[in-house]
Amino acid sequence: MRALTIPEICTAMAGRLLGELTVPAVHRIVTDSRHDVTSGLFFALRGENHDGHAFVNNVLARGAACAVVSDLSAVADQFHRGGRVIQVPDVTAALGKLAGWYRRQFAAQVIAVVGSNGKTTTKDLIATVLGGKLRGKAAQGSFNNHIGVPLTLLSVEPADQYVVVEVGTNHPGEVAALGRMAQPDLAVVTSIGEEHLEFFGTLDAVASEEFSIVANLGGRAFLAMSEQAAAFAPGKLPERCTRLVYGFAESADLRATELSADRAGMRFRVNGKFDYRLPLIGRHNVVNALAAVAIGLRLKMTHGEIAAALETVRPAKMRLEPMQLGEWTVINDAYNANPTSMKAAFEAVDEWPAVGRRVFVLGDMRELGDESERCHASVGLEAGRSSAKVIIAVGGHSRAVVDGATKSAGTSKRIYAFPTVEALSGRLRELLEPGDIVLLKGSRGMRLERLLEGLDKRSPAATGAA
Repeated sequence: MRALTIPEICTAMAGRLLGELTVPAVHRIVTDSRHDVTSGLFFALRGENHDGHAFVNNVLARGAACAVVSDLSAVADQFHRGGRVIQVPDVTAALGKLAGWYRRQFAAQVIAVVGSNGKTTTKDLIATVLGGKLRGKAAQGSFNNHIGVPLTLLSVEPADQYVVVEVGTNHPGEVAALGRMAQPDLAVVTSIGEEHLEFFGTLDAVASEEFSIVANLGGRAFLAMSEQAAAFAPGKLPERCTRLVYGFAESADLRATELSADRAGMRFRVNGKFDYRLPLIGRHNVVNALAAVAIGLRLKMTHGEIAAALETVRPAKMRLEPMQLGEWTVINDAYNANPTSMKAAFEAVDEWPAVGRRVFVLGDMRELGDESERCHASVGLEAGRSSAKVIIAVGGHSRAVVDGATKSAGTSKRIYAFPTVEALSGRLRELLEPGDIVLLKGSRGMRLERLLEGLDKRSPAATGAA
């Protein structure tokens, strides 16, 4: 971030400075009091389990330039010590206002990634590709909400040529609001799937939400979308928008063919001419990589430059992340799940070269509303049709998964249901055989990664040590 003066910050946020102005500018944005706050602007955010106002005294004492607050009563004693705060009606909204203002100050190309599945992986792939030639920033982890997007925008430095923002949603209107803040030059729609149906209701409503990003694209609007997402595009895009469709179909503008899989990842050819190697597993990751190819080409990179960059990628944590634990290979895809990403994970593990059995450990998918039982049964059906020899469902909807799997697999597979992760943890090792490949897949709230400790032979839980 470039240095920002306190007066321009106050103007951008419509805030009121209280206390003595002792520093000419701030050099960083801080929302976590545990981080370095020196010469920083601290936002006293309020959440379900914390209130940043409680840490204002601490951060100012440690060298923060200023704090943004809404509740003066919580920081009243600061004024007796020459403290400096900016008062605003809503701290979170002020963060967004500052980010929106700052975005209008820089020339870096803003690439927004939206979609039901694959956003973080696609964002990381785009950043890897562009980083091979250009200077820029990308969202950290899954910084994709009303706090993460502003922080990403505010990280941009004057010399940066691009910034990749990930835009998430679980309620109608969030993509449009974050799009207004980010004002992207280019956008990617990764997929349209059954996500957050508790709040959106229908798949078409999900599509409308994701495609609302185009309303805020710049004058030379460019949208890259998977062929799966493109099926939902009619009637949702303005004429002025330049569109590129990527995928496997002959009609795709950017097409991957000649796919092959091994333990090192995927190989494929783009538009019949250009060979690529991707160190990630799964056909769906080839689709994600095509989005990065599209953005790289749009920003004047060559296929050779893009291919070289993609060869350097590594799996993100808990996103189809292979790991060896004792006698088993675990594919840790426990970061999140919905029906579409579940099926993509099944396909990826089906293609993974295996010596032993494939074992699917499937946790609940959250925020599906009235469609929850149907969606879990559908996932069970797909699991039953897969190459998995063992299917283990865990959570409140485990019976629906088991019913679906039993319907399609009959007695050809071993199928189990456990009500909780804790109940499964004590039994999982005995259900496995040496050489098994174990897929962990479930919503973030399930925290299936807790099962890893019991599989790691070095851990006390696995060895029975006190």
